[in-house]
Amino acid sequence: MTTAALIFDLDGVLVDSERLIGHTVSAALESYGIDLKPSDYHQRFHYIRLEHMADAIAAEHDVRLPEDFVPQLRKRLNESYASDLNAVPGVEAMLRAVTLPVAIASGSAPEGIDLKLRQTGLYDFFAPHIYSVFEVGGHRKPAPDVFLHAAAQLGIPPANCVVIEDAAAGVTAGIAAGMRVLGFTGGGHGYPGLTEKLRAAGADVVFDDMSALTKLL
Repeated sequence: MTTAALIFDLDGVLVDSERLIGHTVSAALESYGIDLKPSDYHQRFHYIRLEHMADAIAAEHDVRLPEDFVPQLRKRLNESYASDLNAVPGVEAMLRAVTLPVAIASGSAPEGIDLKLRQTGLYDFFAPHIYSVFEVGGHRKPAPDVFLHAAAQLGIPPANCVVIEDAAAGVTAGIAAGMRVLGFTGGGHGYPGLTEKLRAAGADVVFDDMSALTKLL
């Protein structure tokens, strides 16, 4: 099939937010005597909601985290995004070189997506084709809904879309949508075994340098 559009995940693919999440979660848990290194966080909890992560860690360590632990964690993350968030290396140059229509299909909330794109200067590359799972009933990946929605809004058949994802759940979602999926491991949150995890989920190719993307299409 001819590639007619690119649909990108956001966190860890376009913006290096996953790296900040790992360090912020690690620091927050350390104050409760819990040692969870950022690399261990990503290996165990990548693309798992913070609420589920907190419940799992609390049960595992037999500790009671405050009721506002996750809201406070999200507040810290937003502060970190506003001051320290950068685009993944090579993304802006890649977007300037790509001549195909592009869209974002993210598991983040719309306001979070907007904050991250504007902070990193990537918003204008994608607007208005910026989509969240919250626009499709909150059906998170591995459900294909957000990818199918993005393709429909672009007016391009799913089979002619290529997805770029950094999480196994996203790879599964893209394949379920009938799209070719490329796995990306070039974000600051990469960990041993991520490449194998993306391939096992069905990624057609796994790459770690955004400058190589156009050669893979």
